[in-house]
Order: sequence, then C-alpha cells, then structure tokens
Amino acid sequence: MQQYDVRAIGRLLAAKLLPLLISTLIGAVLLGSLAVFAMKKQYTSQVLMYVSNLENAEQTDSLSYLNIYSSARLVQTYIEVLEDPALLTAVAPQLSRAVTSGQLANMLTFSSIENTALLRISVTADDPTFAAEVAHVVSETAPQMLQKVVGAGSVKTVGSARQGAKTAPNEAKMTLIGALLGFAITAAIILIRYINDNTVKTEADIKQRLDVPVLGVIPRFARETAGGKKNGN
Repeated sequence: MQQYDVRAIGRLLAAKLLPLLISTLIGAVLLGSLAVFAMKKQYTSQVLMYVSNLENAEQTDSLSYLNIYSSARLVQTYIEVLEDPALLTAVAPQLSRAVTSGQLANMLTFSSIENTALLRISVTADDPTFAAEVAHVVSETAPQMLQKVVGAGSVKTVGSARQGAKTAPNEAKMTLIGALLGFAITAAIILIRYINDNTVKTEADIKQRLDVPVLGVIPRFARETAGGKKNGN
C-alpha cells in the first residue's frame, strides 16, 4: 500500500498557498453576500411570565421553597396547554397581519428557564415590530386560557415584549463557513490530484513506489544547436 509523506503534503499545500487563499476569499465573499443580500432576515421578541401555584400571583406571604418547586413543575403543564392550537385560534384574529394557525405555530416557541418558575415566550418573524406584537398578544391571551383549561395556579407577565432583535442570518458565521468551505474544497482537489499522480519524478519516488535499489541514473545533457542555443536531449 502506498504511503504518503505528511511533510510532502504540507510542502505541496504551501506551494499552492495563493490558490488556497483566493478560493478562501471567494468562498467567504459568496456566502457572506448570500447572508446579507439573499437570505430573509429574522427577528425575535421575547416576554417572560411568572408562574405561581397560588391562585393569585401577587401573593407573597405564602411563598416557600415547596411553592416555588411546585410552580416550576406547573410551568411544564402550562407549556403543553399553550402549544395547543386553541391558543393560536384565539391569537390570530387579534393581529394586525393576517396569518394562519400554521404560520403562527412556526413563529412561537414556549420554554422554561431552568430551576425557576419563569415561562419564556419567544416569537420569531420577518419584521421586528410584528414579532413584538405577537409576543404581546400571546402574553395577554395566555393567562385567561390557562386559567380556563388548567384551573390551578396563576400567571403574571414580567415586563413587556420589546421590538424584535435580529437573530438570523448570522453574517459573520456564514462568512466564516464560506471561507472554510472554499479552503477545504480547493485543498481536497489539490490532494486528490497529488494522490492520483503516478508519475515518477525523482530517484526517491522510485525507491518509495517500487522498493528496489536504483542502480544508476541517466543524466540529461544539454547540447548546442545552431545559433549557439542549448537544447536538452
């Protein structure tokens, strides 16, 4: 089995540094431009809701570790309820833009903050103002629905939904990926050509490929032609 010298491969790549740099630059520019000009911008707005296992979230005199633990467990139940299509049906008519329940479901994400009684509502849309609007309407509609369905505990909005912050695409990340792809593809082409090159160029190649001693080498002489020029023969 033919073996390849790592140092030789390193020298080969170093010799091809210019095309490697050019392909790296081209890949970075292409994917960076794609992220800036072609990919749709996405904005995310969030709002937090405090969940309590007490009937009134304003009560603080009965708070204990057990209450907080129970509230944290209740968050998971609330998330399951809020992911039901019934919430989407109630929210959609209140929005300034006509959206289907399926589109609204793709925008919404409900999650819990670990070891807390906080429920996070995240809305991702192509417009920062609309993302905030959806988050606000959901936070206003959710408490009544939760009370009606679960009938236990209470929920209180913490703060208000702010205008969505841009979350995608990540231009810097896309540019870096493009640069890495450009470098990797060009390096792969160079290495494949090197591996498939079966020509013998030096005495060392003969020893490596055939594993036989070299008895002699025929040198290449240069002879003079008409006009005093030398020609290899």
